[in-house]
Amino acid sequence: MQTLPEATLNLEAGVDRFLKSIPAGYYTIGNVEGLKSLVTSRQPLLVDVRESSEYQSGHIPDAINIPLRTLTHNLNKIPRDRPVVLYCSTGYRSAMGVMTLHLLNYDNVQGFPPSFAGWKAAGEAIAKS
Repeated sequence: MQTLPEATLNLEAGVDRFLKSIPAGYYTIGNVEGLKSLVTSRQPLLVDVRESSEYQSGHIPDAINIPLRTLTHNLNKIPRDRPVVLYCSTGYRSAMGVMTLHLLNYDNVQGFPPSFAGWKAAGEAIAKS
């Protein structure tokens, strides 16, 4: 019988604690109106985690671009003292980004699962770079 190394067990326990700490709603803004309300009331930093070419072809106004694969190399651009909202094309990459930042002790980060597709489908303004 094979046993797991202690480091693996510690990692699994840490991940288990993190997953159990995720509240209902999973750090999300569920609709376009919710995002617009947050933008008006709290001026979050909007972070588009899509690739640069996707961002340049159209993005939510005032969003900055930090591709998901470069997120940890750009932590200096992500404030801890104001809300941060991540979005991508359909919600998958932004969910990974939210989890990553929460694992790095950012507690001010939310995802916008409707993402760019939902923003666009709602007929909202699109910025281009």
